[in-house]
Amino acid sequence: MTTYLARFASLISYVVLLPVVLNAVGPDAYGVYAMTVALGAMFQQDLGMGGATTRFVAVSVPAKDFTRIRDVAVASVAFYVATAIVMSAATALAFSIAIPSMNGATAESVKLGYVLGALGVANVFLVLVLSSNRQLLVGIGRLSDVNLLLIGQALLRIALTWIVIASGWGVVAVAVVDVSVTLLLGLAAFVLRRLRLPQVRLSPRAFRLGVLKELFSMSYQLMIIGLASALIMQAGSVISVLTVSAAAGAAFAAGNRAYQIVKEVTNSLSLAVLPAASMRYSQFGVARNAGLYVRGTMLANMLMLLALVPALVFMDVLMRAWVGGVVAVAAAAVAQILVASMMFNNNHLLALPVLTAQGAVGAFAVLHTIWAASAVVLSMVLGSSWGVAGVAAGIAIPIVILEGFYVRETLNRLNLRLREFLSNCLGRPYLTIAPLALALWGVSEWTSPGLLGAALLTGGWLVTACAAYWYFGLDATTREQAGLTIRRVLGRRGEGGSTEPDSSTSGG
Repeated sequence: MTTYLARFASLISYVVLLPVVLNAVGPDAYGVYAMTVALGAMFQQDLGMGGATTRFVAVSVPAKDFTRIRDVAVASVAFYVATAIVMSAATALAFSIAIPSMNGATAESVKLGYVLGALGVANVFLVLVLSSNRQLLVGIGRLSDVNLLLIGQALLRIALTWIVIASGWGVVAVAVVDVSVTLLLGLAAFVLRRLRLPQVRLSPRAFRLGVLKELFSMSYQLMIIGLASALIMQAGSVISVLTVSAAAGAAFAAGNRAYQIVKEVTNSLSLAVLPAASMRYSQFGVARNAGLYVRGTMLANMLMLLALVPALVFMDVLMRAWVGGVVAVAAAAVAQILVASMMFNNNHLLALPVLTAQGAVGAFAVLHTIWAASAVVLSMVLGSSWGVAGVAAGIAIPIVILEGFYVRETLNRLNLRLREFLSNCLGRPYLTIAPLALALWGVSEWTSPGLLGAALLTGGWLVTACAAYWYFGLDATTREQAGLTIRRVLGRRGEGGSTEPDSSTSGG
């Protein structure tokens, strides 16, 4: 629950701030800002060390092996410091190439780009050098503490950005706010790690090259996945500016933000799944993780469809109300294309943390690399022909082809049958609400609702779709566990006993 609150707090901060900043500084300046943010995000990668650190720490937690946790932590910190230096330099090099290459850029835009680029380099360095504390907290089971810090960061970003925009300080001040909140989050995580993990004191004398090699044996595969994922998620804004215009970059940024909101409905689960799957694997092996994947993906697809269907149906209405103007039309097209692709790539989102826990992500690294390379090429080709919607299509098309390979690798690694996947992960989520989705689309076409009408129809959709899933989509075991979870959240206990589910059925 705190993971959802934290991830959505971060996304909502951008949802709230995007139209404010865009309307205050204009599409061209915001497009340059969006490009520098996206390019910086590509280099804010821990090269897989975050997932490896969480996994190795979580495996050591059941045995309370604090010496092992210390060795992993020291090796992780050393890696993060070196990575921060290298990635900051790489970011500066990328900015020096991309900023002068902006299509149709004025001298003023180029100058602005260099200022924002310098702040972007500082942000990359701080994100990486301060990241290890959060990974350690997640590994020892203190994910909620990290999430509360992220919620505070999002609220602080909203408040400070509103202040600088209201004061007329422009988009450079917005970038300064980004760097400032990154620094504050990192310092707060450092203090919290010292409080939550007093048994572990980090010292350079505790560094062990063998432990670093052990971490890197897993992290290099996660590094490839992380870099490819960043390229897939962020390249669109950069390519839009380079091949179309700065204003097109603003439109892609808005559409991509709407897509990320829908994606986070299930992507947030992966943060909680990784430490849990690692502990399960260390104690029980593959079998318990197989149940975790099947039931988790079934529920993840249900959650995704609850958001995806109204997002596709009402995206035009939402974009007109959110960003307005000519940007809204292009942004809606981008968002609809990217959101529709979730019907494919949502089936491997939870497979990644589960297979990471088992140290078996080599095939995913290859598939992610193919997706990223093909997405960049297709986006540039289709963007030159079809504009910003072509950029989005270039990113979405490869996953339509590749998702079957992701699923096949997952089923093989977890000893699952295809029939079980089709029945539970696809059949239950999609077939249960297909008639309701068609009805919602039909009503929207008939009534052409405004924002209020879209909100009311979405509310009705959520109620009826949730009811359909509860009575027809969930199996008896999952329904029972969901009831127990709801009672725990509400602070109640089941009559006559504990609310903890039987360990023999706690697959999801």
